[in-house]
Amino acid sequence: MRKIAPDERQMMRKSYVKKLIHVIRTHGFISLTIQEIARTMNLSRASLYNYFSSKEDIIMELTNLCIDYINEAGQTIFNEELSYSLRLQKVFEQAVLSAVYASDIYVQDLRKSCPHLYEKKMQAKKEQLSIIYTFYENGMKAGFFNELNISILILQDETVIEKLVNTSFLMEEEMSLKQALSDYYAAKKIQILKHEYVQNTENENINEMVDCILKKLAAV
Repeated sequence: MRKIAPDERQMMRKSYVKKLIHVIRTHGFISLTIQEIARTMNLSRASLYNYFSSKEDIIMELTNLCIDYINEAGQTIFNEELSYSLRLQKVFEQAVLSAVYASDIYVQDLRKSCPHLYEKKMQAKKEQLSIIYTFYENGMKAGFFNELNISILILQDETVIEKLVNTSFLMEEEMSLKQALSDYYAAKKIQILKHEYVQNTENENINEMVDCILKKLAAV
C-alpha cells in the first residue's frame, strides 16, 4: 500500500470516524470490537490499522472531532460583528450537532473507559455553555431577547433536540427530521426574540437554514 501523507491521513481519520457516529450515539462503543468498527468504516481490519493504532485512538479522534466543532461554532456565536439572529441560528445548529456527536450513551462510555478524554470533553462543553450563556445574557441586555431563565433555555434545547433526532420519536409522530427541526426553531424564535425582531426576521428562510444543518448531518 502506498505511503499516506500526514495531511491526507488526518483527513481520512476524520472521514472514517464520522461513519461510527450513528452506531456510537445509539449503542455506545465499549462493546464494539475492532472487527465491527472496521466493518462500519468499510475497511478491512488490516487497513484500519493504517489509520488508527488502537480502539482508544479511534475514540480519541471522534472526541477531538466533536471538540473541534464546538470550538468552531463557539467562535461564530461569540462574534459580535454578526447579528443576534444569525448567531441564534448557530446556537441552534450547535445544539443539533452536539446531540448527534455526543449522546448520553457515548459520554457515559467515555467516562467509564477513557476518563482523560471524558475530562477533555467536559471541559469543552463547559466552555461551550459559558459562551452560549454569555450570548443570551448580552442579547437580553441589548434588548434583542426576552428576559428568560438562560439555564432553562439551554436545558430546553438539550432535552428537546435530543428527542427530535431520535428516529423512533419521529416515526411515532409521523414527522420528518426537517419538519421537526423547522417547527422547533420557529417556536424558539418566538420564545426568545422580542416581538419587533421576530417581525424583522419573518422573511428568514428557516427551511434553508435547516437544510444546511441536514447537509452537515448527512456528512456524518
